[in-house]
Amino acid sequence: MKYTAKIIHADNRKELSEFLSLPAKIYKKKELMQDKSEETALLRGRHILSRYFKVFPVIVKDENGQTAGRCAVTIYPDRSCAYFGFFECINDSDAAEKLLDCAESIAVIEGKDSLVGPVDCSFWIRYRLKTDNFGAPYTGEPYNPDYYAGLLENCRFSCCGEYISNQFGRIPEEYRDGKFSRRLPQFIQKGYELKSPDRSTFSCVLSEIYRLIMELYSDFQTFSPITEEEFTALYSPLKHIADFSMVKMAYFKGEAVGFFVSIPDIGNAARGSLTPSKLLRILRTKKKCRRYILLYLGIKPEHKGLGKALTDELCRTLAVNGADSVGALIRAGKVNGSYFSKLVTEKYTYRLYSREISRLKAEN
Repeated sequence: MKYTAKIIHADNRKELSEFLSLPAKIYKKKELMQDKSEETALLRGRHILSRYFKVFPVIVKDENGQTAGRCAVTIYPDRSCAYFGFFECINDSDAAEKLLDCAESIAVIEGKDSLVGPVDCSFWIRYRLKTDNFGAPYTGEPYNPDYYAGLLENCRFSCCGEYISNQFGRIPEEYRDGKFSRRLPQFIQKGYELKSPDRSTFSCVLSEIYRLIMELYSDFQTFSPITEEEFTALYSPLKHIADFSMVKMAYFKGEAVGFFVSIPDIGNAARGSLTPSKLLRILRTKKKCRRYILLYLGIKPEHKGLGKALTDELCRTLAVNGADSVGALIRAGKVNGSYFSKLVTEKYTYRLYSREISRLKAEN
């Protein structure tokens, strides 16, 4: 089969429809994590983060005119690499190679020295590739078919970042890990306060989390600083999803110094616009939540050991709720990846890939 790749124009309705319709042909309904409205805004340069980058959407078609793959190349003016994201492709290495060679040609024209992904335009949207334990995705999980890693590796991409998620079973209410349970009373005795927000304080807590993330996550792969207004626009919908008892804030002398954010696992119910039927489904899930996703943990470095105290407090709440949990998307080798290791029932892995652009190709 012969394939042809090209850059499309997002304002062309037919081409945009071809780009947007491919995921539904690849995924089962319960696996589909696509948000068409967000993709459209990004491709047309109308997303709240669009001012930071340029996007070049690419599709590849077979000789019968059928769409076989797609991706979006994102160019940041101050970065030496280009990103490819919204990557979807049939299980055919020739189709993937045509698609990614076209993406690389864009990177060359833009003066970049490598192609990195999958990154859906921004750290704040979605990045990384799932590599094992496939099935129904959890909320916030980067998800893809099981053959995608093979496609990228066959196209000369190599791993440049590894991540894990830990699945935990239900925690018995009497369970205690001495390394963790000792920390909480020690920090409280020193004057630390651990609190959970409520609906009335959520906006204030979101601002505190923003300031901490800007400081603590700045060395993460693909990280990009954004304004508080942009952060709030992206994350304020969490107030409809969050179980506030599973959001923990740590304060010392009135200052927020740490956070642990968890949400109920609602699968793909949060994708797209929040309709009344979706909101009802979310509320039902929250009421009898069977699994929580432990999404974000951050502690100021001068408060060593506070992460264990926050984790212990969260685990106590999990035990009371009687729910499973997933410690999500932890950089491999980080200490929090080993927290409560005896309770881990399953481990998921993810990768970020890169391909260098040869000097000869760049010069030509």
